[in-house]
Amino acid sequence: MKRTLIFFVFLFMLHCSVLSQNYSIKNRLNTKLSLSFNRTNEYNDAIRHWDDRGRHPLKARLNARAECNYGVLNWLELGGYLGYVRYSTGVSSKFAPDFGVNVNVHLLPFFVENKDNRWELYFTAKYGGAYIDYGWPVILDAIILKALDQWHFDTTYFHAEDSEIRYRQVFGVGIGGGVYFGKKRQICGLYAEALVGQFSYFPTMTTCYYTVRVGIEFKFYAKNKKTENKEDDGILYH
Repeated sequence: MKRTLIFFVFLFMLHCSVLSQNYSIKNRLNTKLSLSFNRTNEYNDAIRHWDDRGRHPLKARLNARAECNYGVLNWLELGGYLGYVRYSTGVSSKFAPDFGVNVNVHLLPFFVENKDNRWELYFTAKYGGAYIDYGWPVILDAIILKALDQWHFDTTYFHAEDSEIRYRQVFGVGIGGGVYFGKKRQICGLYAEALVGQFSYFPTMTTCYYTVRVGIEFKFYAKNKKTENKEDDGILYH
């Protein structure tokens, strides 16, 4: 039953792709610059503010990313991203690169025939990670926070292996949308994405099951160059 449903969904998407040929993201290069606000492992001076029960003990930091996608079908984009993660080593702060891949399934090519459409709406799936190195000073900070009853840390999950695991993964699925500006050449626009999944690089210290990302985007289409060969009386496409 499950395979049959997947087969019919595939046929429907293929049929819609054939019917709606005017608006397409095929051969489109899409680049994005974005920001999100994520919780890290930097503690919020909980010892000095132990009586401030309403304050989250872990700081939230901005995460910037550069992303690039390419339209391989009328409705399908494949791409990747590169950004950074700020975290604490227990002594100082460090920056680590985060990276990943994503798949975007655009919905408007199935329904919109206007090739100059400025809007976009898509489902997205992302998988990525970062190499992070932090040790026992950070874990001890979390234990102190638990002792002060500042947050619901479960110290039974803090093991020596936590300081040895370098690669931390994040992943999720969600929906995104954007709009491009301009009357003739719609190159620049704004977009936003909301995803659910696993987005904490420090899952033993704090969980994060959703994220929101906003930013600017730019699009460029690869045009076919058409030349005419008079000797062969034909047309060549490059």
